[in-house]
Amino acid sequence: MIALRRLGLETAALDRGSVIQSTRTFFPHGKAFGRMDIAALGRKVGASSICLHRAALQRILLDAARVVHPASVETGRECVGFEADKAGIFALFADGSQERGDLLIGADGVHSVIRRQLFGDENLRFAGYVAWRGVAGVAINPPLDREPLIVLGRGSQGGCFCCGHGRVYWYLTSNCRPGLTAGPLGNHAEVNERIKGWHVPFRCFVEATPEEAILRNDIVDRPARRIWGVGRVSLLGDAIHAMTPDLGQGACQALEDAVILADSLRRYPSAEAGLRDYEARRRHRANFVAAQSRQMSQVLQLSHPIPVWLRDTLGKTSWATNRAVKLFERLFLSELPVLAS
Repeated sequence: MIALRRLGLETAALDRGSVIQSTRTFFPHGKAFGRMDIAALGRKVGASSICLHRAALQRILLDAARVVHPASVETGRECVGFEADKAGIFALFADGSQERGDLLIGADGVHSVIRRQLFGDENLRFAGYVAWRGVAGVAINPPLDREPLIVLGRGSQGGCFCCGHGRVYWYLTSNCRPGLTAGPLGNHAEVNERIKGWHVPFRCFVEATPEEAILRNDIVDRPARRIWGVGRVSLLGDAIHAMTPDLGQGACQALEDAVILADSLRRYPSAEAGLRDYEARRRHRANFVAAQSRQMSQVLQLSHPIPVWLRDTLGKTSWATNRAVKLFERLFLSELPVLAS
């Protein structure tokens, strides 16, 4: 949200999303585990936390870019690599076309072709679990409209968040082998089977989501890299610091990247110097967040009874609560420069 503020888009995001006041966590049998006051953290860092549909965020960004220049965004072509010379750089596309520029930012996700050309083939790191996700259009009753529901199980976790304009975003994870396709029963049935014994209001959101609208993904990340770019090329977002979703920071860190990138490029006369400055300023924080997210996933996805009992018992203590609050304070407090209007 602070990054969107720097881009002049915070109000648009607030209008399209749902503000999170607090989070409530339960065990699958319905017993309460804990609550975090997100609004208090927001007051401390000076920004609200929201849940916003990815398509709505993309539309906000696209509309803003087209205000600056109507032809600034072009879709429908697949980038397959790049070539560089002393004067600039060419992005190469599958249809044989090229685009010339002063620099190239690979913001092309976890399967980045720009990263592959820079650093060669690097295997993704499977986190040990898969996730199902969906968005349901349903009537939303208090307190879910301001307090997302989180469920903490053995080898699984789930959550339901209001996502703006009468929609609920939900997710469910489960420890299992990687595999992007649903089983013979389909995603609906697989999710319902895994939440069969849950005594929390979760199933209604799954039932309100069409089978074809349920996403299933292997959860992966990448080990931290010290070098992010070479010459006139650098990387941004999941292309360089893909992380597990356990702290909800993937898109947030990409937005922070974008603000620092813009600031670094305006501070230096050459593209290469600006890119190296951007990388130096972002490397530590992005890698820290990715490491914390992976550690969180290992705690949340515990399945052996003894570690689960320790997690569930210690997690209710004031020590654990204070640690969690300190971590989220650090995540939320983003020192981002003010950009030119």
